[in-house]
Amino acid sequence: MTIEQHVFDPQGRAFPNAVRLRPRYDAERMAGELSKFVAVSDNAFSVANGRRVLPLRSPDGDPYRTSTGGPGIGSFRDTPWLRHLPYFSDILEGLPAPVRGARLWAAAPGTEARDMRAPKIGPPWGFCRLHLPIAGGPLARCLFVGEQQEWRPGTLWFAASWRSHTIVNRDTSDLVHLIVDVFHTAETELLFPAHLRPGTSSPRALVHRPEIPLSAGEAQRYRSRFKLPELFTNWECAGHRVRSGASGADIEAEIAVRRGSLVLLLAGRLFCGLEHVGDGEFRLRSWSDERTLQVTPAPRPAAVLRIREGSNTYVFELPLL
Repeated sequence: MTIEQHVFDPQGRAFPNAVRLRPRYDAERMAGELSKFVAVSDNAFSVANGRRVLPLRSPDGDPYRTSTGGPGIGSFRDTPWLRHLPYFSDILEGLPAPVRGARLWAAAPGTEARDMRAPKIGPPWGFCRLHLPIAGGPLARCLFVGEQQEWRPGTLWFAASWRSHTIVNRDTSDLVHLIVDVFHTAETELLFPAHLRPGTSSPRALVHRPEIPLSAGEAQRYRSRFKLPELFTNWECAGHRVRSGASGADIEAEIAVRRGSLVLLLAGRLFCGLEHVGDGEFRLRSWSDERTLQVTPAPRPAAVLRIREGSNTYVFELPLL
């Protein structure tokens, strides 16, 4: 293993717990549109009915999948609910980065959502989590260690969601947020206040690269087999642990072509799709550039693994079988 290091900040310590970003939205319009949707929907988004999360964008557009999710076979897509919420759709389309997942989240009066934490969902790993409050009174708070903030409806906030935090609603009405995960881009960085940008840009943040599609013929060039550390497939695992003494066994991996696209097989089973980002390097579909596989040609054919954590990149070279 080799480590490429520019500055030492793999865990994004330069990022604030939360900061308000530039855009502002029409809170009354959002609340009104959501209220109309609830009134006519058989699957009403209502805390009283125990329905606290409604996915607007999810893996394969699944209208009931609310988890953050990891690498997969398909991509994140709009759910059927979003077509009934045109203003929310406009908000998502207007964000300066590809939207990975989006969901409506509500907390009833008196709710305390404790120890909320989404490992690796932050700029050091190529993501950015945004909160857009839709409804909520002045007694709703987001609490980080030693810090509490009130997020008013219509304001957009960055949240360091990889750190433990609590959202409490001590008001008498429901608290409702639109929570959006985007891939981190150079344009996303411009949403931050100017004085914070030096600490919130590359190399402390991982910028999303566009996919570079391959033709069917080009894809064939990267078919290969190699022994892969099993922990590479655990996207929550820290990079330095992938080849540690407790890293576990290797597993037989294969980059294969299925229906004209490259996929990653583990022990003969389909694990995820692959997205080409240039020069034979592939990220795991529906994930960020946090971990990639690169197939290098002769004279030293190899699969090169890269796991990026903010300013650090861990590199492993594996011989092809």
